[in-house]
Amino acid sequence: MLQRLIISLSASLLLTCTGLSVINAVPPDYLGRAQEAIARKDYSGALAALDGAVKENPNNVLARLWRGRVRADRGAYDRAFEDLDEAVRLAPKSAEALASRGFVHQKRRDSDSAMADFNAALRFDPANELALYCRGLLFGESGSLRAALGDLDAALAINPTNVGALQARGQTRAFSRNWDGAIADFTKSLDLSPNDAASYTGRGGAYLGKGEFQRALEDFDKAVPLLPEDARPLIQRGYALTAMEQNEKALADFEAALKLDPKNAAGLMGRASVFHAMKKWAEAVTDYTAVLALDSDELAATMGRASAYYLMGEYEKAVADYSMAIAQHKEFAQAWNDYAWLLATGTKDGLRNGEKAVELATEACRLTDWKNAPYIDTLAAAYAEKGDFAAALKWQKEAVSLSSKETEEVRGELEGRVALYQQKKPYREVPK
Repeated sequence: MLQRLIISLSASLLLTCTGLSVINAVPPDYLGRAQEAIARKDYSGALAALDGAVKENPNNVLARLWRGRVRADRGAYDRAFEDLDEAVRLAPKSAEALASRGFVHQKRRDSDSAMADFNAALRFDPANELALYCRGLLFGESGSLRAALGDLDAALAINPTNVGALQARGQTRAFSRNWDGAIADFTKSLDLSPNDAASYTGRGGAYLGKGEFQRALEDFDKAVPLLPEDARPLIQRGYALTAMEQNEKALADFEAALKLDPKNAAGLMGRASVFHAMKKWAEAVTDYTAVLALDSDELAATMGRASAYYLMGEYEKAVADYSMAIAQHKEFAQAWNDYAWLLATGTKDGLRNGEKAVELATEACRLTDWKNAPYIDTLAAAYAEKGDFAAALKWQKEAVSLSSKETEEVRGELEGRVALYQQKKPYREVPK
């Protein structure tokens, strides 16, 4: 999630900071010069004025707070922390000082300290926008989506034009599959900041999740030129093009993205999926293997590689991958089913194993409450391979009875295997 410091350095905000109980007068010329410099985005000039204020009075909380926040905005987090830590020491009940120090903790990846500061700031001022916004980001990063939405809603109630909070809430809504809510947030952020690439990619991702691929593509088309050195918009556009079955264009985007970031797992997975769709099995295997080198527990890569091996006729390698998928993800029914299908219907003698196939297929059916027609079809094939055609017929007829939601082609295959098992013949599948 985007973590942008919302700095409002107007005199009205800074002079009303909650709990600033130890403020010594700052000479008006220093404050005025700093404020004028910030208004024209002359941060070097602002820092020079604030340096003068701190030199004249090192215990001035307002000058410390102000300088710390300007330093933080410029990315000088260590130096910002020195000022903000001192501001908190001098004014321990200042919500602004605590929230600002928390922001710096967050940027320094010290989430526990950041959370402690945000919680303290909100005890002193429950309507502190910065603390609510940043704590919402922390909650989102930890997967506490409901808590994140609560804080981000509160921050936006205070300041509806906070673009960072809109983007963060949009992303959180997308994680919750609230696609329309996410689209609304990113659209509003674009109204406020029309050339913001993050908002285009965020909204494009929400359109992609909603299945509105053309709209997703339009947003990604706008994001890509705004971030020419960033692989992420290219990858997102590649996925949209893949969904639209424009494989050549998708492949070009994934290739371009991987030139920018050769170890990007999402880019490698995207390219692997395109190779898979183009029946370039060896190339797909190479990319799936690269993903697994980055994360050996990546289920989609394991299953993708197993499928590619199966379609290449390299059954032993497919078996190894299905076994790995089951060991790592015991509740993933498809891995049990696909492994069982290979052992029940494979054309390679010596590899089939009806007994084990029944065991695997039974677990796939159990995990799906015996309601998945294709998985029950696999169980029937496993019994046929085992030679128990009475059980094969029983389960194949059950698969047919549950197939009303399947395509006409699938229903035809299921019904065709009923006749096959009535003839006491097992089913064999040559990979297509």
